[in-house]
Amino acid sequence: MMFGTLLLLGVLLGNISAALAADDVMPQQSQQIITLQRRAEKLAFDGLHANNYHLAKARTWLDLATSEYYDKDDSGIVPAAIGQAEILLDALEKKQAVIGMDTPMQVTGSEVVRPDLWVKIATLKKHAKFSCGQRPTGEAEVYLVWAGHEKAESGWSHAESYVRAVEDRIYSAQVAIANCTAAPAAALPPQPQEKITLDSDALFAFNQATLEPSAVSRLDGLVAKIKMVNMLEEVKLVGHTDRLRSDGHQERNLLLSQQRAESIKQYLIGKGIPTNKIHTFGAGSSQPIVQCPTGMSKEKQVICLRPNRRVEIILRGAK
Repeated sequence: MMFGTLLLLGVLLGNISAALAADDVMPQQSQQIITLQRRAEKLAFDGLHANNYHLAKARTWLDLATSEYYDKDDSGIVPAAIGQAEILLDALEKKQAVIGMDTPMQVTGSEVVRPDLWVKIATLKKHAKFSCGQRPTGEAEVYLVWAGHEKAESGWSHAESYVRAVEDRIYSAQVAIANCTAAPAAALPPQPQEKITLDSDALFAFNQATLEPSAVSRLDGLVAKIKMVNMLEEVKLVGHTDRLRSDGHQERNLLLSQQRAESIKQYLIGKGIPTNKIHTFGAGSSQPIVQCPTGMSKEKQVICLRPNRRVEIILRGAK
């Protein structure tokens, strides 16, 4: 009897130790992700072209890591994604002459899905004009790994939306390559940038992507700044949300952030900004500025997380 009691106590203590160890790991992963996101933003702001294949992959790996981190995923996908992003960012910062273009078809916590899409991606990467389709191709690769994780974790019902994201990006890359007339992106000289951040709460109603009437004055100010840029190369709109979702589906935050960026794009087009110069991205809750304790009340978290609900605008061109 005494032996059984001691055995049970040992098991309980082991479980508690494991839980405490897991609690220690989570904040470390969060800090790793934030640090790597800042490194990626610095590379972009210092002039690395928006279409850069390796940077696009690194950012998408960080999107994956962030989303699964907030889902408290313990399959191993989070550290695997962090590791992939770090390898790419290290190489970019060191300005390595040659950076490998291989992407693992699966990592810890995922499985291989849709081999036909991997074949399409490989074909894009071998194309003579691949330089024009770098970004969507890099994103497609990581999203296909992400789809493999969702399949392994929850089945096809969860993986399908990620597969559609892969198909959309492959199509975008195919169109960009077919219409490619510019010099390869890697050969373009870095252009000056200006980064502007707008508060989403001042532009949109809660959980909505339709612009509020009060947004007009702020967006007109943005239009004026854009029109001051000579030889405008790009207006990049990146939508961001906070991590709060009552239904737990972070992918819906990703969609909302994309829709909000698209709403601003349509406004800018209506004000005369060329549509081919505007590129939109949805980052969801993957790139937070602030971290707030989850033990706060919902109302306090909404206030604390406000800086994360934003739209970032990056202007490229010659002032």
